[in-house]
Amino acid sequence: MERKERTDFFQHQGITKYELARVLGARALQLSMGAPPLVKVTLDESLIDIARRELEAGMLPVIIRRRMPDGQMQDVPLQHLMEQSKSTDLAPSQGLLRGAG
Repeated sequence: MERKERTDFFQHQGITKYELARVLGARALQLSMGAPPLVKVTLDESLIDIARRELEAGMLPVIIRRRMPDGQMQDVPLQHLMEQSKSTDLAPSQGLLRGAG
């Protein structure tokens, strides 16, 4: 299947809680395996907290691949999804970027 770069992203949808969990988990795993943190770290922070701060700072160069209903794949930059989430007030209202405690 030919992969096309699409720019007509669904405008009503930001990052989902599943995509967010996948990105934070993958980045926390990288940090646990010795990847250098992209933000300043304090001693009392968990790896998930560090990954969350990197995400909030826009430091993670990640592309989310979504399967569309017609079977095509859509590559969406993480930064675009975060901007959509902020503009629709999705992240603060659902607590997606806040800690569990």
